[in-house]
Amino acid sequence: MKVRSMFSNIFGKEEKKDYKVVQTFKMLNDSNAKFYNWNGKLYDSNLVRTAIGTNALHTGKLNPKHIRQKDKEIEVSPNTNISRLLKRPNKYMSMYDFEYKMRVQLEINNNAFAFIDRDSNIPGMAGIKGIYPLNANTVECLEDEEETLYLKFVFRNGLYKIVPYTDIIHLRKHFNENDFWGESNKKTLSTPLDTITTTSQGIKNAIKNTAFIRGIIEFAQVLQQEDVDKNVQEFSERYLDINNNEKGLAYTDPRYKFHETKPEPFVPNEKQMDYSKKEIYEYFNTNESIITGKYTEQDWISYFETTIEPFGIQSSLEWTEKIFTATEKYYGNAIIFEANRLANASNNTKITICKDLKHLFTINEQREIWNMGPIPGGDKRLQTLNDINAEKADEYQLGKKEEEKENG
Repeated sequence: MKVRSMFSNIFGKEEKKDYKVVQTFKMLNDSNAKFYNWNGKLYDSNLVRTAIGTNALHTGKLNPKHIRQKDKEIEVSPNTNISRLLKRPNKYMSMYDFEYKMRVQLEINNNAFAFIDRDSNIPGMAGIKGIYPLNANTVECLEDEEETLYLKFVFRNGLYKIVPYTDIIHLRKHFNENDFWGESNKKTLSTPLDTITTTSQGIKNAIKNTAFIRGIIEFAQVLQQEDVDKNVQEFSERYLDINNNEKGLAYTDPRYKFHETKPEPFVPNEKQMDYSKKEIYEYFNTNESIITGKYTEQDWISYFETTIEPFGIQSSLEWTEKIFTATEKYYGNAIIFEANRLANASNNTKITICKDLKHLFTINEQREIWNMGPIPGGDKRLQTLNDINAEKADEYQLGKKEEEKENG
């Protein structure tokens, strides 16, 4: 049976393309053109994974749409191939999975990459077959003789792939010192993670210490060191090992007396533990109420605007730039990542919006606010007779003035 690797499934058969890459791309301020995946076991921390996982979970709710704006008209999903891509970007994952993984990679490394697989036989959208998130050990900037930019991805298994930057969706976070990469979390998170690890180990050791009986054996007579060691070992195995003494009983022995000591191990207090937790959560722009799902309407709005919406804006700009040709962008094609921000509003807020602002929403959009599915004929707006088109109002006012002149 022939077995294909994921590498060949994503990148296809290795073509002997001569990109004429001649040198490393030189940055303005940094001599290092490589991005390194930080092996700080960041995702192994339960606090970090909880914070990142919560952001990724809500990011996965973003709904990408293809729009085409021409003059004052906006078409939604005008291309079936793009509609397919925005539901299932590749053969291995749904759009939810794609957004989730890209968000996790962005949080861990402050850089997230996705490879755009193109096929010239596919019409429109630059022949895109699929888009695949990439998690590489190192990524290096290269350029060819014509100053075209490439990225070289080196994976954990030693395989590598050189890809034109135009075929890469690249999201960045904490983009400051380096001219091309988002900065590593290493300097910022090493100390908090060490503190959390030390705290966890302290609690673990404290539990271990309280589970053991500790004390001093006083022998009734002077013994040789060999006899002392033998008696101590025998006493320890017989009475102090919980596996050998499940009943928790012992009998007196005239050869020695046992004086128990009660150590009081240090356990970090609740305030110290809460501080470490808060420090991690705030770094990833989340908080306890969002993570536990006990947020208020205002909590959600603040979280959405600071954490989810920026990712959507960044993704919209990058997808639009990399998916469409210059001509397609000229004709108003764009990808937007939107979310139903009202889904987490209170029922009173939803009622007020649907009552007072219903002319801004179609029937199906109002149903979406209430987490209900669309209905046939629901893509139209309802408008009261008290409302009038602004242009019609102007015509009415002008006509009235002309009538007053004639009668005046």
